Amino acid sequence: MHYEDQDYRRAGVIVGLLFIVATLFLFLGEAFYRSYLDHTAVLTIAAENKPIIIFGLLIELICILAMPLIGAFIYPVLRRVSTRFALTYFFFRSLEGIILINVALTNKFALITLSDAVAMGADPTLAESARMLVEAQNAWGNTDGLLYNVIFGLGALCLYSMLFQAKLIPRWISVWGVIAIAILMALVIAAMLFPMPAWTALLLVPIAVQEMVMALWFIFRGFDFGTLEADNADTAEVTS
Repeated sequence: MHYEDQDYRRAGVIVGLLFIVATLFLFLGEAFYRSYLDHTAVLTIAAENKPIIIFGLLIELICILAMPLIGAFIYPVLRRVSTRFALTYFFFRSLEGIILINVALTNKFALITLSDAVAMGADPTLAESARMLVEAQNAWGNTDGLLYNVIFGLGALCLYSMLFQAKLIPRWISVWGVIAIAILMALVIAAMLFPMPAWTALLLVPIAVQEMVMALWFIFRGFDFGTLEADNADTAEVTS
């Protein structure tokens, strides 16, 4: 499929909006449900606050669905740089969505089910054991989980390396992304080995802000193919 300039411009707007949705809807959804599902008495209060929790989880579902769509809509752009890396980025973004739906989101709904069961007279001890299993899985597969963030980081490094190589956006944005992801990956590895203080969550701010800056650049400025086209022209001259 051949993409004209207007198609790349449209792709930039869509990808930028999807980045914003993927980030903002995550925090918006958590604002509705997190205080309940992270509460020590979740098996008691989740059933009592089911509508607002479910509403927050549905908002988070929109965030999750945006992730593979980013990889799909930016694929024609990245393919001009490298088909292999464009497919790799799409793979990682799709894998993010699969993990979050099959682990994190499903487990959060499971906590509501467990709370309903306790409210209906189920054995609280068995329900508590199930809750501990759910939280152990989410420690790896949730949006702040270790396994999820490794996958997110690898996909992001793939994207920023292509953007940097082809100069599709200003290189300072790509370098900012690489540094922010390096901080995130270092934090993830450290968290696998040692207990981390609460303040380390602030180290996630650089990548969140960078993605919003990059998203706005995609929306208002799009992709710059000038350098890539010049390199391709030089290559064609050498081989002719």
